[in-house]
Amino acid sequence: MSNIRYFTDRSLLKKIPEEILSVMRSYGLIVIDDVKIHFCGVLSYGDDLAIFLPRNHKALDDESSMAGHYLLKALLKYFREKESGVYSQEQGDTVIGGRSFSQVAQLLDDYRTNGLYVRRVKEQTINAGKVHWPRTIARSTAFPANGRPVYLDLATSRSRYIANCETAKIHAQVIRELFTTYGHLWFGNSNLIDDRLLQIGDPVGDKTTQIAYLERELRLSYSERDIFLIKGLIKYLRLEKGTAVSNVLIGVRKFHTLWEAMLDECLIGKYPVNSKLPVPIYRTKEDKFKAMARKGQRTDTVLKSNEGKKFAIVDAKYYEASSPQTAPGWPDLVKQFYYQDALSILEGNDSSISNHFIFPGTVKHIKSVHVAGRLKEIKSEGDCLPEYQPIYCHYQDPGQLLEVYAKNKKLEHLTYKLFNIKI
Repeated sequence: MSNIRYFTDRSLLKKIPEEILSVMRSYGLIVIDDVKIHFCGVLSYGDDLAIFLPRNHKALDDESSMAGHYLLKALLKYFREKESGVYSQEQGDTVIGGRSFSQVAQLLDDYRTNGLYVRRVKEQTINAGKVHWPRTIARSTAFPANGRPVYLDLATSRSRYIANCETAKIHAQVIRELFTTYGHLWFGNSNLIDDRLLQIGDPVGDKTTQIAYLERELRLSYSERDIFLIKGLIKYLRLEKGTAVSNVLIGVRKFHTLWEAMLDECLIGKYPVNSKLPVPIYRTKEDKFKAMARKGQRTDTVLKSNEGKKFAIVDAKYYEASSPQTAPGWPDLVKQFYYQDALSILEGNDSSISNHFIFPGTVKHIKSVHVAGRLKEIKSEGDCLPEYQPIYCHYQDPGQLLEVYAKNKKLEHLTYKLFNIKI
């Protein structure tokens, strides 16, 4: 198993070992003006792994293996659900290395479910197995008995399973390699390598020879699982042959997009409102009025309570938010105020509409955001401008969110707090 070292996104570069920084520069994850890390994911350096958790992640040493486990699960889920999930570093919101790791995960999960490959061989037998009557009648002598023919030698067939064939050896070699690099992270603390896997010998030939053998085996296979597995092994070997799969890289440069997507999925009571919000109208020189729906208001997440009278406008903010200096600025506040006004028009003034920021972390450094006159001394909420409703601030443990998202669960406690605000 590789040694694993844990870091966090947005760490200062000077706190990261140079051997890791060198690898990140080679991938273009660090550019010349960077002062902090802008990467969340897993990468290899030498024979070891470096894992960059989300900012403000408070994983303890004895929990760190599960922290990396849920980060990988979340990254892969996001990649598979995102239509534009391709290898891309320009956009920043796509999963780098997602396609190759998806292939790795499929092979590991298949092994956990079905075990090592075995070849099913159908052999012809005599008086042992399922009777093949046409062959029996054609090749055996019938003896009369009570006016009916009796065959003493029945042509039969039976299936035999070969567990030490060349395909099984290739499969075992691939799984051993994947377990060495990914097993502990992908399966958490479980150790699923059995003695039989370790006892299987190495396949013959190089990767090109092994691919050729698997392609021939594929033509002879007919079970759905065998076809899926052999195709997966061929893809893996081709990828390894061309790019060296042992160089691990999976992650995102801009984690805020994944932060927003996870919260949007895990909060309860999502209310699709973007298609109902006002849009800008442009008046042309010909006095024609043209609506631009694509340039309209778009909220992160809006929640609606079960009774339908409470609404929560949620902006998932991947900010440090350890002080007012590291919290969102005026442009972010203005957007929330406008969303609140627009929703009031849609739902009526008798509805309760609240505004919320959700930051990564476990300590509530900031309770809420208010607006007041510049020169006025503020000692209480009553000294702030009543025209601007407060924006309530919440902190969500990123480790817990990764786990909830990866397990397809919901943030029930956080949703409750959004509708039942207590500062």
